[in-house]
Amino acid sequence: MNAPLALANSWILLAGSISTATDNTQIDKAHEFVDAFVKEALAGGGGFVAYFAAEPVNADNKPLLFDWTVAQAINQVFPGEHEKPRLKVVASHERLKTKASREQRDLLNGMIARGVAELVPMDEEIVTGGNVGDEQVAHATLMVVLGGGKGVVDRARKMIKKSAPVLPLDLELGANSEDGEGALGVLRSFRTTPLNYMPFSGNTVVKRLPSLSLQEPVLPISDIAKRIVNIFFEEEQARISALPPDVLVLTALPIELAAAKQALGIAEDAVAITTTSGLHTWKAPVIRRDGGVASCMVACFANAGNVDAAVVTATLLTEFSPDNVVMMGIAAGIRKKCALGEVVIAERIVAYGGQAVLANGVIEPRPEMTRLAFRVRQDLASYLSNPAGLTARLTPIYERMDIVLPASTKGTKVAQGVVPKSATVASGEWLIRDPEKFLQLRELHGKIEVAEMEGAGVFAACEAHNKPVLMIRGISDFGDSKKDSRFHHWASQAAAAVTVDYIACGLSLNS
Repeated sequence: MNAPLALANSWILLAGSISTATDNTQIDKAHEFVDAFVKEALAGGGGFVAYFAAEPVNADNKPLLFDWTVAQAINQVFPGEHEKPRLKVVASHERLKTKASREQRDLLNGMIARGVAELVPMDEEIVTGGNVGDEQVAHATLMVVLGGGKGVVDRARKMIKKSAPVLPLDLELGANSEDGEGALGVLRSFRTTPLNYMPFSGNTVVKRLPSLSLQEPVLPISDIAKRIVNIFFEEEQARISALPPDVLVLTALPIELAAAKQALGIAEDAVAITTTSGLHTWKAPVIRRDGGVASCMVACFANAGNVDAAVVTATLLTEFSPDNVVMMGIAAGIRKKCALGEVVIAERIVAYGGQAVLANGVIEPRPEMTRLAFRVRQDLASYLSNPAGLTARLTPIYERMDIVLPASTKGTKVAQGVVPKSATVASGEWLIRDPEKFLQLRELHGKIEVAEMEGAGVFAACEAHNKPVLMIRGISDFGDSKKDSRFHHWASQAAAAVTVDYIACGLSLNS
């Protein structure tokens, strides 16, 4: 698990309360856990949703709610300015003014001023337990239940209705309102029907509940907090795996597949998911610039050529229905137009195979030309419009993937930067080794700079399924006999690096 991203884009509702009759030792244990869990969740990229008003305490001044403990923990972790809120403050102005202390108001207002928190205002006229719960549930993406009574049961049921994961804990705390079993009742139901509470991993989680016990802990509280974060991460991963992929990443050759897996963080020996038709696929998430997650599926044609590309693409589109397709790999570039290791993104595909045989054996070329869909053109224009940003993002990716291009090789032009460019690409069945034949392709379209063997098939399959598609290629040779096999590897890696960055920062996903 990549801990900094474990709960990326998640909003946690930690719901519960404590009875005035509960032993102080139990109360201290509960707040110790909340503090540890909040800090672990923040380290995983998560945030919290909490309602703020009065903070009831017992005779020994022990707090009987957790919301202010959550706020204090977040404030400790982020004492300065922050670029993204980590706390959604559900509150009415009137309740804060009359029920919270000046110190508590200063805490929240300071966090809001620094960008650590944001206010979710409620009109005092509608502040009821049910409406507060509705507001919290509307913003929360997952829930932890600790103590409490009917109120937390109601919130848990509302979270279940939106298929959000709910994890109840076993610490015996009672309820501040003395009105029900709360977390303990939810826990009993969880043991019976775990998939109601964790739709994708509940059957596994229920077997691990003893290790999460706070009532009779067998692990330090900090370890329990870490395990709970990991449980929510695994539930999200299972959910993503069950969804149609946001992006289908296609490759033709093993060297391209290896580069795609490297860029996406898929282990070399990761077990493939085999489709009903026998195709091997792998899934991986890509964390997007907006904090969201794109689910990516990777596959390989295992052969060059437009026929295999079209068949495999159509099969995968039918079986998995991805929202977007990106074809990536290596290609030949015209020597004076491209540099080895350079990455090009196809702005149009010229399928050059079509011909008519006329009288007297005259051959008339009849190429098919395909432009990018309007939405894809818009995404690409925006993506390429910021070279400085591209350089800042791609440079560390190249370093992480050990992509080190030589300054030159035998007088041959080598890419000196990481910024990709758009180009017109010829696609057909020629394995080009003659630069003169390569240049003849420009008679079909004067902007052709690159040639490859799968793009026409991929684009044809995507057009038939009405799927947006883009092709990203690394230049590995110049379509002549002078080849440097090292650039197959480097060009594949460079294309993969740009592919992942484009998915993270350029591609528009369906809402």
